[in-house]
Amino acid sequence: MNTYRRATHRRGAIVPLFAVMLIPILAMLCFSIDAGWMVLTRTDLQSTADAAALAGAEKLQELYVQYNLPGQKNWTAIVAAATGNTPGSPMATAQKFASLNKAGNVYISLLDQDVHFGFTDATGTYTSPYDGFPNTIEVTVRRDETANSPLQLFFGGVLGMSAVDLQAKARATIYSGSVSTLKVIPGVTAHILPVALDYKVWDNFYATGQSSDGVVRLNATNGYPELQVYPCPGNAPGNFGLLDVGPPANNVPAFRNWIDDGETPNDIGYLLDNNLLPVSLNAPKNWKGGPGMKSTLQTDFASQMWLPNLIPLFKAVQYPDPSNGNTYIAASGNGQNATYAIVGFVGIDISNATGRGSNMNISIQPNAVIDPTAVILNTLPAGTQTSPYTPSTPTPTTITTFSSAKLTY
Repeated sequence: MNTYRRATHRRGAIVPLFAVMLIPILAMLCFSIDAGWMVLTRTDLQSTADAAALAGAEKLQELYVQYNLPGQKNWTAIVAAATGNTPGSPMATAQKFASLNKAGNVYISLLDQDVHFGFTDATGTYTSPYDGFPNTIEVTVRRDETANSPLQLFFGGVLGMSAVDLQAKARATIYSGSVSTLKVIPGVTAHILPVALDYKVWDNFYATGQSSDGVVRLNATNGYPELQVYPCPGNAPGNFGLLDVGPPANNVPAFRNWIDDGETPNDIGYLLDNNLLPVSLNAPKNWKGGPGMKSTLQTDFASQMWLPNLIPLFKAVQYPDPSNGNTYIAASGNGQNATYAIVGFVGIDISNATGRGSNMNISIQPNAVIDPTAVILNTLPAGTQTSPYTPSTPTPTTITTFSSAKLTY
């Protein structure tokens, strides 16, 4: 006969255990809330540092080109402008962008002493202090006793830690490279001046400050040498000065639109569809020359003064050679049938656009250019590569076309 034995109930046995475990459970819950708060704030600090570094780096580009201008001798002042805290400087710009961001519900203030400059080489190695001109800005944003106050925790005081110090660091580097082709972006124009320039004239200008006629012309505004594009003695047949940068056009209105408004997606599409892009020194493409330079375009060129533009470079059909009597021949054909062997593009601004007729003067100076339609090959940190046109000259041409700055830390 089986005997049934009723289980004995132990009333309230779990209550003491729950009471003992409640304290560490609550402590872990509080810690998880504070840990999440710290992670969120640390993420906000990193985003702030990234934005500040990238914004500051973009301001280094134009100063980098100024530092390397032909005839430039005021290097110390330009480095000081690049690394000091003046309106519009890289440091001031980084601080402005940092101040627009919050971390832990506090707007961030970026201190001068937390902004540093250095040089990143082609291998990605960062050096500070550095020689020459910096291509990298480093920022540290913080929530600590030094700046913006430590981050207050919700429950950390129970565990003996009511606040924590947090910081984040970022570096951004400017990158340059040669433009080989363009891409169509709906609704976006390219700013390419419809004027062809011999690549050797450009390189010689960087080495000597001279225009193609051997004369050094100083700009009245900034005192730096400027390269005279028109007139350009002996550089081309009678039509020199204008270049079709879209479907062939022999009328002033078309060139006025190109100068004033840039090249439309349809213009770029025409160049791509007709195998006029990409270009390089080893594989130039023949672009059609336009009509002769017109005085009526002077005001259009003047409207673009000190604005960043690209200008096409060409390789001459024949360069002078005293040994065999060769003379300079810039283009194939003559007049409206002339074509120029385009090899690349460089960043410039128009520094002079004066006069009429034979007294008209169109001159340019190097300038940093980022064009969203430009396709840049072989980008490297600025200052670590030479021009694709003069890779072995003692004074390599500075590349003036840039991609957007990149985070390198």
